[in-house]
Amino acid sequence: MLAGMLPGDHTIEIELWYRLSSSLRQKAELEVTSLIRGSGGQVLSVAQVDEVGYHGMKCTVPLDVLQRLAAGDLDAVAAVKSSHVMYLRASAQSYSFSGEVPAGAVKAGPIPTGDPVFCVLDGVPVANHPKLSGRVIVTDPDDLSADSATETEHRRHGTAMATVSVWGDLSSGESPAARPVLVRPILTPALDTQDHVEEIAATELAPDLMRRIFRELFDGDGTSAPSAESIVILNLSVGDPAAPFDGVISSWARTIDWLSVTYGVVVVVSAGNHGSLAVPSGVDAIAKANGTERADAINALVAETVPRRSLLAPADSMNALTVGALNADGSGSILLGYRFDPADGELIVNPTSALGAGYRRSVKPDLIAPGGRALFRTSVMSGETELRPAPQGAYGPGIRVAASNGTDEVFTMGSSPAAALVSRDAARVVDSILGLADRQLTRSELAVATKALVAHSARVPDDLRVHTGVRPYAHGYGIPARSIADGCEPHEASILYVGNLGANEQSNLSFPLPSGLQQTGLKRVTATLAWMSPVNWRHRQYRCAALDFSKPTGFTELGSALDVNSDSSKRGTLQHAVWEVNRAIGFGAGNTLDLTVHCKEQAGGLKGDRVDFAVVLSLWVAPTLNVDVYTQVKQQLAARVAVTPGS
Repeated sequence: MLAGMLPGDHTIEIELWYRLSSSLRQKAELEVTSLIRGSGGQVLSVAQVDEVGYHGMKCTVPLDVLQRLAAGDLDAVAAVKSSHVMYLRASAQSYSFSGEVPAGAVKAGPIPTGDPVFCVLDGVPVANHPKLSGRVIVTDPDDLSADSATETEHRRHGTAMATVSVWGDLSSGESPAARPVLVRPILTPALDTQDHVEEIAATELAPDLMRRIFRELFDGDGTSAPSAESIVILNLSVGDPAAPFDGVISSWARTIDWLSVTYGVVVVVSAGNHGSLAVPSGVDAIAKANGTERADAINALVAETVPRRSLLAPADSMNALTVGALNADGSGSILLGYRFDPADGELIVNPTSALGAGYRRSVKPDLIAPGGRALFRTSVMSGETELRPAPQGAYGPGIRVAASNGTDEVFTMGSSPAAALVSRDAARVVDSILGLADRQLTRSELAVATKALVAHSARVPDDLRVHTGVRPYAHGYGIPARSIADGCEPHEASILYVGNLGANEQSNLSFPLPSGLQQTGLKRVTATLAWMSPVNWRHRQYRCAALDFSKPTGFTELGSALDVNSDSSKRGTLQHAVWEVNRAIGFGAGNTLDLTVHCKEQAGGLKGDRVDFAVVLSLWVAPTLNVDVYTQVKQQLAARVAVTPGS
């Protein structure tokens, strides 16, 4: 408990309207401080991040004041009535874990080598667990490990995310990460909660904490050198359940948008999780339905409550890769007991996973990945109208991870492990890019290339059941079907283009075609464009760099792209499209598939800045057509394809 904090006091965060005048900001801060103290509370910390228009305060208020506030009694905290207050919310963090099961044998694998390229911002992990020992590097300048040093069982979330980052789902038997994973703790057990859940420290404000961490990693603190300049990917499987996206980008997300451009890194964020579902027809009716009928009924319930199941800050970040949870894992068949499977064996998005859309109806989440299968409690009394998530079972389902007791393993579920899985794949992709590049890439170039390649294999599975009312904002561009780090099959080829554009410029990219396309059969063209846009928090359009690509030409009439509406796909910082044709193509060797990338400025303009971008363009031909796409394309590439801006 913090010094001066009384028993029964609870921490809240107040976000003030950002005044352009420093004197007006100071005046507002003093007024709200007086109001908080008048309510029986105290101010713990204050922070301003001018670059994103943030002015916040961390405070404590007595329990009775917090309860009245939660009940909608705004007189409970006088500061709410102040014209200076933009948001007032309680801070919290949620997730679920099963009981422990004996750990499986540690799979043989070399100890990781090289500098880390992947940093996990989460809780303090149990770094000496057999699954983590020698595979994670913990850098803890805030000494958060001291908060849970005597009771390591509280280090649940950090240990779990570190495990997924190194091994993936332990049930899947994958090889460990080739490089060490850096863990920079930002969460600590909250002693005033029943389960001591891990939260951002009571005195920290997320935007200020993010700014400090990025500077620590990439700039140093003025006296010490940067602690991790090699990092390209940061994983943030953390969210604020009290800050659902409501159309206005959160201050936490704005800060990530600014920092990701400033330092040239990919931030992978979990979409967030939501709990119970209202069932007007009764829980019994859902539980008695079977197969697709039950799965569709669950999806319909989710769709009906979308405004209340939106993304949790900072998942609304424009530049981040936001990841939702697929209702899948590697734990196999399980005993249900007093639980029931909402999907009844069908493939659905995890019904607890937060849904988009993002800012200005952009595609969010960008991707989904296995986050464990959700189970719900069977009704105890007839007539129940609320579906409540069942506790994680000791033998699954879920994503299997190391337990915080230091020896065993547990199962967890939600968008947090899903985001960690995508981050793990991104780290593998970085090494692939480094092996391909014919010159030294800047960190920003490496970041946009990684972002594009991670998303490039994303597809919405044909058997995924989704309610039409929330498509594509339940699944984004889909599930990364495989890692590009595994290479290409003979019947496919992918080319990575990296460049930069200024305002009102465009780049023309060419993909050499192989012979053999004149046969009737399935051909697939996939294009993925990724960039990091500067942002203007004062402007309604927010995103300063609007990049997009036109439909490829020089192949055949491709028709409409699959899965995602083209307008929605152009509103973020990741555009991904897949086209399929099943006819003979009258082009081949000597011809090219051409794609043009455009850059427009908005939200006040780029002010002369150039924007790094990456495009992945690929051609896949049905294996039955026996076209060696890879070899033919490789032979036609006498040199790397250079991206040059043109008017």
